[in-house]
Amino acid sequence: MRVPDDYCRYLVMHAKSSERLLARTEGLTALDLEVSTSPEAMSLRRMVYAVMSEVHRMKAFVRLRPLGDRVLWGYMKPRHRIGEHTSEHFARRNPGTIIVLGNGAESWTAFFRQDRMMRIHGAGLNETLDRLKSALKISEEEKGADAEGARANAQYIDDIWQTYYDSQYCPERKNLQAFRQRMPARDQEAAGLQLMQKKREMTLEDFRQQ
Repeated sequence: MRVPDDYCRYLVMHAKSSERLLARTEGLTALDLEVSTSPEAMSLRRMVYAVMSEVHRMKAFVRLRPLGDRVLWGYMKPRHRIGEHTSEHFARRNPGTIIVLGNGAESWTAFFRQDRMMRIHGAGLNETLDRLKSALKISEEEKGADAEGARANAQYIDDIWQTYYDSQYCPERKNLQAFRQRMPARDQEAAGLQLMQKKREMTLEDFRQQ
């Protein structure tokens, strides 16, 4: 991992970021921060890497579910202030679709269309989704008409993702340490995942039959 040229953008998102801390970066280039052995530079570098790592894992771990045909939402409770950044990432990948990420305390909504990004940092996830249902007039009749198909599709996608994540866990693998580094438990929890602790190798079909 290398320090990006716009590393201050990641520092701003760190949970312990402050104007005072950002002032310490004045005159420091990305290369300076990457190669310096001074305690201050190393501390700043660790902060940048911590945010970059969490962003990377949330983009990989968060699973989006449909709400009607215009909204995709997912659970996310990050340690750092990456909610807006991550919701914008998914919005750019799904132009014309409202993306909502969040948890019980807060949510981040993003909508990307015609090279324009709109964003809202709002209340808890459930409250935001309820407001969207009302604003988009997703009626009970409309939801009822395709509820079975939507639930079946959402459950199928959810099962596939869970099967994949579950299949990555195997204590007998020699690279278990690498697995834990790439999929740490706290990030699984932050993205709403629950890996099954398996004792032996299993195929995807074995998982799907459970």
